[in-house]
Amino acid sequence: MTSDALGDLPVDVVPGDGGAVGAVPLVGAGAVLGFLERAASSVAFECLAVLPVEDCATVSPRAARHLYPRVLAAGVQVRILYPARARGSRGVCDHARWTVAQGAAVRTAAVPPPNMLIFDRRLVLLPMDQGDRGKGSALIGDDSVVSALRLSFDQAWSTAEPLGEPTDRDRPPELTETERRLLQLLAAGSTDERAGKQLGMSLRSVRRMAARLMERLDAVSRFEAGCKAARRGWL
Repeated sequence: MTSDALGDLPVDVVPGDGGAVGAVPLVGAGAVLGFLERAASSVAFECLAVLPVEDCATVSPRAARHLYPRVLAAGVQVRILYPARARGSRGVCDHARWTVAQGAAVRTAAVPPPNMLIFDRRLVLLPMDQGDRGKGSALIGDDSVVSALRLSFDQAWSTAEPLGEPTDRDRPPELTETERRLLQLLAAGSTDERAGKQLGMSLRSVRRMAARLMERLDAVSRFEAGCKAARRGWL
């Protein structure tokens, strides 16, 4: 994280050649979101987060949602921890699935570290009060503090359970060999009649199977079905 990411905040919060000691208060959602906007453009390789379940974060996940694609597109590794009870929150689970689809990793820990954000192993954003985020947050650039907090994150992460990743129930069922061959023929432009002859199936059976495949792929045309099947690795 460079001093540019802090905008008009004091630069001595950022560790330099000797690991400067400093804490800069950020009070209110606007101040925190403003910092996150600048940080999203400057973070180089890693962002670690421990987030709360309750809707009492200084900045809501929805307000910061647009920052995820920007950071992940730059090749930054994003890892997010929630407490285990997050699994009972539909909002958190939906957000986790979306975040994982963007390229982040999300897990839940039985005993997570304090709520925080760590940028590039150099700067940490901590709530002033873990129980009352209305009191604001603090940016800390002390090397020993950042290192200790990152170690606590890594220890919790090592035993945490993935959240938001596709489950076996979410994945499409395996194709039969006949279904796979039919998809290949249709993707190659074969007619139903020609595909039926090659597969030894009646025209009616081919059309019924093709309709089922299109429904599973949520496709409205044979061409779209072929494209979606290829993206899923069915072809």
